[in-house]
Amino acid sequence: MTLIDRVGPLPPVRPGVRVGAVGSSVFPLPADPAADAARTAGVATAAAVSLDSLLTLQQVDEPTERDRAARRRGQALLGALGRLQLLLLVEGDPVPTLAQLRSLAEGAPAAADPALAAAIDQVVLRARIELARRGG
Repeated sequence: MTLIDRVGPLPPVRPGVRVGAVGSSVFPLPADPAADAARTAGVATAAAVSLDSLLTLQQVDEPTERDRAARRRGQALLGALGRLQLLLLVEGDPVPTLAQLRSLAEGAPAAADPALAAAIDQVVLRARIELARRGG
């Protein structure tokens, strides 16, 4: 059996004190649970306020973000119209594509750029015409 030098018994454990590996740090346990609850409630309130602020900042409706969303929606509409055209040419089932086209045409976001808004409106109009032709 091999002995290891400089290793002895563990020091006695003192409640409320934590000794770190790098150095000694003391974290006293709260003597009063009510005071500890009040202290954590203040932190929770501050965290909730800052979380609400961050969510509000993320939801800012900037013109470039609206244009991006409108462009994505327009591209999706054009893709659905292309799939519908292909399905009609090869005599496929257009029902799923018509449902997708309907959902895309109903919730088209307004673009901030007037030229983009006009183009998206024309694509939405074309989608509604196709839906009306097919009984959708």
